[in-house]
Amino acid sequence: MRIELENADEPGGRFSQTFKIGELAFDESELRLIEPVEVKGQTRRKSGQLEVRGDLHTRVALPCGRCLKEVELPVDVEFAERFAARVEWRHEEQHELSREELDLGIIDEAIDLNDLVKEEILLALPGHVLCSENCKGICPSCGANRNLADCVCQNPEVDARWEKLRDLKF
Repeated sequence: MRIELENADEPGGRFSQTFKIGELAFDESELRLIEPVEVKGQTRRKSGQLEVRGDLHTRVALPCGRCLKEVELPVDVEFAERFAARVEWRHEEQHELSREELDLGIIDEAIDLNDLVKEEILLALPGHVLCSENCKGICPSCGANRNLADCVCQNPEVDARWEKLRDLKF
């Protein structure tokens, strides 16, 4: 869905979109949508800028950072983004951004709602996903999931580059 800059002043400026599973592609990410993404919001012009406010709801699945078990997470986000037309600065050789302009997006003629929604979902995710706080992870030697069974590896292989550290005396 695109929000056209010229149509942003329409009465109400409201939008609503439901993205089906598979409709949004998260390139180079292990993220998988498990529920449709529901987005509702409104647009309004303010001081020559376009403000987009709304909220989105969905559920995603990501692998655990230790054992790779799939973890389902809810994503409920309220967002507020500001955009300015590139035309405002086109004739300036240099433009120094003020503090208020640092979070300002630049657009030519329309806002791609798909990109905005993907960005908001990615920003809402935790930096490190775990299936549980006490997840034991995967054995680096045999690859066994330590949450399901005890690892039977006796001598974990040590990288030869680290071998000299055993000689250090403190």
